[in-house]
Amino acid sequence: MTALPPPIDHAARYRQHLQACGYAPKPASAWDARAAQPGWKRRHDDYSDAFLARLDLDGVDSVLDIGCGPGLLSLPIAARVRQVHALDYSRGMLDGLRAAIARAGVGNIQPWQLSWEDDWSAVPRCDVAIASRSLMVPDLAQALAKLDAHARRRACITFATGPRTGAGELAALLRRTWTPMPDHRYPVNLLLDMGRLPRVDYLPVPVPAADTEAADLLQQAEALFGELTATERQSLCDWHAASPDNRLGPAPTCRWAFIWWETGG
Repeated sequence: MTALPPPIDHAARYRQHLQACGYAPKPASAWDARAAQPGWKRRHDDYSDAFLARLDLDGVDSVLDIGCGPGLLSLPIAARVRQVHALDYSRGMLDGLRAAIARAGVGNIQPWQLSWEDDWSAVPRCDVAIASRSLMVPDLAQALAKLDAHARRRACITFATGPRTGAGELAALLRRTWTPMPDHRYPVNLLLDMGRLPRVDYLPVPVPAADTEAADLLQQAEALFGELTATERQSLCDWHAASPDNRLGPAPTCRWAFIWWETGG
C-alpha cells in the first residue's frame, strides 16, 4: 500500500510565502499618518455595503470589530446590536472613530487600542467577531485562532483573492522577480485545519478607477517593485501609452473573499 503523504503545514507555507514577498507589517504610525492626512475620509462604500449585506446579525447582541479603523463597519453595526467592541492598533484611526462616535451620538461602541499580538484578555467575547481587510499578519494561524476564540457564535473575515490586475504584466515587462501576496486560500485551509467549516462568498468587483496618468503609474510601480532605473521608467511609460488596458487595477485587489464560519460557542 502506498503511504499517504504528510499533511500540509499551511501555517508554515503562509510564513514562507510572506517571506518570499518581502512582506513587512505596517507599524501603527503608518496608519496614524494616514488618518491625519488632510481630506482623508471614508472610502470604499461599495465594499462596506457588500460586507454588511453578507453579515448575519439576526439575534446577535454583541460584535467585536478587529482592525476597525475609523468605524466604517462599527458605526452601522452599532445601530443593529446592543454593543460593539472596536479594536485597532492605530491611535490615529481610533481618534477618527471617537470623532465619528461623537458626531453620530452613538453610545454603544467601546474602542480598544490593541494589535493582533497584544493580550486581549480584557476584551469581552462577543456573539460575532469580524476582521475586515485586517488579516495580512505575520502569523495568520494564530490570528484566526484568536478571532475564533473571541466569537461565541460565528466569525467573519475578508481576505484578498489575488494581486492587482496588471502587476504580473508589469513584473514581466520590467523583468523583476515578484511574488504576489498570499490569497484567501490560506485562511480557508487554516480554518479547515482548525476543524471549522468556512463558507466563502465573493464581494463584487469594484468599478475601475479613472484612467491613470503615467506619473501615477510610475509611482505605483515603484511602490510594488522598488526604485526603477531610467530604462525601466521609459519601458513603463511606453507600456502605458500603448493601450488604455495597460494599467494597474484597483488596490489592493480586484476582489475580496468574504469568509465566515460557526465557532460553536
